[in-house]
Amino acid sequence: MTRRRPPAFRFLCGVPHRVFDRRGSSPHSAAHGTSLVEMSFTVVMFALILAALFATFLTTQRHYASSDAYVHVQEEARRASNAMTRELRNAGGAITAAGSQLDFQLPLGFDAAPPCLPSTVCWGAFDQGGAAQPSWSIRYRLNGTQLVREIRNAEGAVQATRVLANDVGLLSFSYLGAPANTVTAQLQILQTSQQLPGGSMGTTPVPLVIQVKLRND
Repeated sequence: MTRRRPPAFRFLCGVPHRVFDRRGSSPHSAAHGTSLVEMSFTVVMFALILAALFATFLTTQRHYASSDAYVHVQEEARRASNAMTRELRNAGGAITAAGSQLDFQLPLGFDAAPPCLPSTVCWGAFDQGGAAQPSWSIRYRLNGTQLVREIRNAEGAVQATRVLANDVGLLSFSYLGAPANTVTAQLQILQTSQQLPGGSMGTTPVPLVIQVKLRND
């Protein structure tokens, strides 16, 4: 019968310490293996947390961009609609509508001084200084992506220009004479950006229909 050798001990500072031979595993190697597993787990968790934070950031950024674009397009549409409605109610004289362009005149007064005819409404436009200019006219038209208002003299030369709306994606005018005496405008404001869902944000409904009954025609 072979007797089993007792484990060897060394005394360090009076305290026995067990000595491992080469065939056994030491506590240092076990600790080293556990550290690698923990490190790998930590790296994976850190990567997942970063991915979640980045996804949340993108979602928040897109939501903010969508909200900001919605406010912008609605505000541009409202500004253009209010300006055109207020002015077109008094429109008359020579009115022509062709696609994205509308020409009209405003009343300058009744029985006004020459060159206006006596005992009639004198039609024209007011210049930048507010002075009445017989035979002048107002033009709404699409200039690139801007809806502009132009003051034109009797020869058709532009005297002043003002922007009524930006980011215009669609603009069209139509005019019905007596007895309807109605101007209809179809308008769409469209903002494009890669941060927006689908790449763009437009006014609702599409298009926005502005119908104005003329008072003085």
